[in-house]
Amino acid sequence: MFADLGRTQLGPEADVITRAVAVPSLAALAVIHVVDLPGTLGPDPLVGIGYLGIIAAAILAGGAMIVRSGWPAWAAAGGLAMAAMTGYLLTRALPGGFLGDHGDVGNWRCPLGIAALSVETLIILLAAGWAWQVRVRATGPAARAGSARPARSGRVPKAAMARSPHDR
Repeated sequence: MFADLGRTQLGPEADVITRAVAVPSLAALAVIHVVDLPGTLGPDPLVGIGYLGIIAAAILAGGAMIVRSGWPAWAAAGGLAMAAMTGYLLTRALPGGFLGDHGDVGNWRCPLGIAALSVETLIILLAAGWAWQVRVRATGPAARAGSARPARSGRVPKAAMARSPHDR
């Protein structure tokens, strides 16, 4: 049942659709952190600085993804989502807090945090799906059939240079 899952080749429209979901997701991630930003700029500025970094990176990754779909844009989006998710988990799970944030320890029901985790999960899944499709295209039947062709290096292979018995 799952053996044929990777054999489906998606066309360019799938990339457009994936980007059309990822860009608003990155914008939502930025907006969630903008809404929560004022409470992080108080006595523990490291968390606020992290929020500003997430906001800037989400805007830049979204802009890059609008312009072109490629490894840098998807790696930035997926890496940003993973970093933000890790920060959320660390601020709640570490007994002494993380980056000086002691107020969120154990606060797993924060609505903005749950919204951020949801968006981050979506971005990670989209980036992983995009990377998987790139790999499928690179190792699919068409790519394997292309590897049977000789390399175009401009050199004549040694086997072609060998003299046949008829040339003597």
